[in-house]
Amino acid sequence: MEDGSIEIKEGATIIFGFAGVGLIGPIIANTLIEQISDVKEIGYITSQELPPIAVFYDGKLKHPFRLLYSKEKNIIIGICEVPFKSESAYDNLSETMCKWALSDKIKAREIVTFQGMARRDIPDEFPVYFASEDGKIKDLENLEMEKLNRGIIIGPEATLLNRALMNKIDAYALFTPVTRYPTPEGAAAIIEVLNKIYNLDIDTSKLIEKGKKIKKKMADLAEQAQQMQQKQLASQAQKYPDLYQ
Repeated sequence: MEDGSIEIKEGATIIFGFAGVGLIGPIIANTLIEQISDVKEIGYITSQELPPIAVFYDGKLKHPFRLLYSKEKNIIIGICEVPFKSESAYDNLSETMCKWALSDKIKAREIVTFQGMARRDIPDEFPVYFASEDGKIKDLENLEMEKLNRGIIIGPEATLLNRALMNKIDAYALFTPVTRYPTPEGAAAIIEVLNKIYNLDIDTSKLIEKGKKIKKKMADLAEQAQQMQQKQLASQAQKYPDLYQ
């Protein structure tokens, strides 16, 4: 579904935030939606491959895969807050989105997406890396970002980028370290890059604060687990002293 009453200027940038490891995609997309003043919902995507999950904010129901637009920034934001039920659905999704992006009504310039680089430990720093089509590499390097020389991208982000390579639309991906938990600090690092590229003024201080709280909670849980393990070992040592000499 698309709201035909909103005119989209030619040459828009489409930013996609998909639910993946670290949830940086939805965190980035939601932060942009909250802080870009003229963002309006222009449509949503439905599919039998979406799981039976409903989303709501402040008691208001939202479609789990929404499209929004800022005329001032000429940015379209696609946010999908739930994973698709099967990976085969991503091919149809990417084909549909690229056709829509290149249609006479949209004529988008580029597609941007994100992916977390999973880490077992808790990262203290969140450098941002990129992988891009040739035409965008110099621009991104000028922002003092490092390109990833080799690697793979998985999930809907991969099919979308692959489909873009087959069409006349630029595409690139931004990466940062994440944990298996929501990683708002990683999302904040990417948003700071988007601020520079698209002349945005998105405040990331709340995301950084949330990240610190999550990190502290994880550290507390790890400490509790360690203390419990030490107690169990002490108890075993009392029961079987000969084994612990």
